[in-house]
Amino acid sequence: MHAFKTVHAEPRDSVESPVFRVNFWQRNSPGAAWSLDAYVLTDIRDVNEVLRWVDLHADGRRFEVFAEMDPEPVGAFQEPRTTSLLRLIGEDPNAGDSVPIGQFIEN
Repeated sequence: MHAFKTVHAEPRDSVESPVFRVNFWQRNSPGAAWSLDAYVLTDIRDVNEVLRWVDLHADGRRFEVFAEMDPEPVGAFQEPRTTSLLRLIGEDPNAGDSVPIGQFIEN
């Protein structure tokens, strides 16, 4: 990590109540694939409120927290969210690993 001192500057944009995304990751057994349980959190005061919510709902699972970069309405469960994300904490346990999803066998 590198830290550089800087002068105060006024940002181009500021979001007072960002939308957050939380991913919970869990393995049901060693070597099994990670399962994902994802949430969108709205009407949040700050990241501390998000972390309190995560603490109440993690149930021992690994997690990631993101801030959404652009406004996007919350739709039905089946509608994927497409806005860019800024990771605040955690990591994807699948990052960098290729995961086999099936195997073809020639007869």
